Amino acid sequence: MERDVTFYSEGIPVAAKLGVPDDLAPGERRGAVAFCHGFSITKEIWFPAYAERFRQAGYVTLTFDYRHFGASGGVPRQRLSPMAQVTDARSAVTYLSGLDVVDPDKIGLYGTSFGCGIATAAAGIDTRVACVVGTAGPADCMRQFRHGDGFDRFHEKVLEERAKLVSTGEVSYLSVPRMMRRDPEMEAELDRLAVEHPEWRPEITFESMADILEFKPEEYANLIGPRAAMWIYVADDVLVPLEEGKSYYAKAREPRKLVVLEGLKHRHVYEGEGLDRLLSHATGWFDEHMPARP
Repeated sequence: MERDVTFYSEGIPVAAKLGVPDDLAPGERRGAVAFCHGFSITKEIWFPAYAERFRQAGYVTLTFDYRHFGASGGVPRQRLSPMAQVTDARSAVTYLSGLDVVDPDKIGLYGTSFGCGIATAAAGIDTRVACVVGTAGPADCMRQFRHGDGFDRFHEKVLEERAKLVSTGEVSYLSVPRMMRRDPEMEAELDRLAVEHPEWRPEITFESMADILEFKPEEYANLIGPRAAMWIYVADDVLVPLEEGKSYYAKAREPRKLVVLEGLKHRHVYEGEGLDRLLSHATGWFDEHMPARP
């Protein structure tokens, strides 16, 4: 069962969906997982299937829109500040810890793509996070974006847009699907989703990239242990190289795990057989280190 809820992150309303397993008994407290989605994505896209799988495994679930996106508050719209999103993830943990259906000692984070870094950084900072899983996301955003062609000119444009915002207050926008051009299948998938989900706005403020390029979530990986951390990557990902997952793993302490799924591309972590394989590993990790039931 799911219902719409609202919590607040630094005073900004955050729109969310809270899910409770159908077999939850009166007075019972369960482990809970909050989901950190990727670059500009909102809670209606992809994560309903993730949350349903975790509820079937016994967990309370929470999907939410970061500030500035979807149904949450915050202006300007579509501004992506990684550390603000980390704060929103931590606020989600605070919200879950106050619910009478949640065991506050069993709250985990799950992040996909850019949300992998958000979940990892939040888990490193916030010791209330008992377990974290991140999937197919950058560990150092400057390194990640340098894989693309024409990066130096793009970086100059980002700094120009930041200067324009500071001096004039004028906001310009960057298309998220166009940012995925080195993975044509993923670009096409995002174009399709924009039609399927007209409530989703597939762009970010251009100057957001200044903060994004400074975000190095791998710096928080060594702070997670002795709490459990796992990263899942796909071997044929041309958008987020496997080396990003290896970097997380190298910096983390035990218990840690890196899973590499062969024969899959970035888009396969969201649906079909690839999603089934991924979620089998993810729910297994949570079951081992943060079981849903006492």
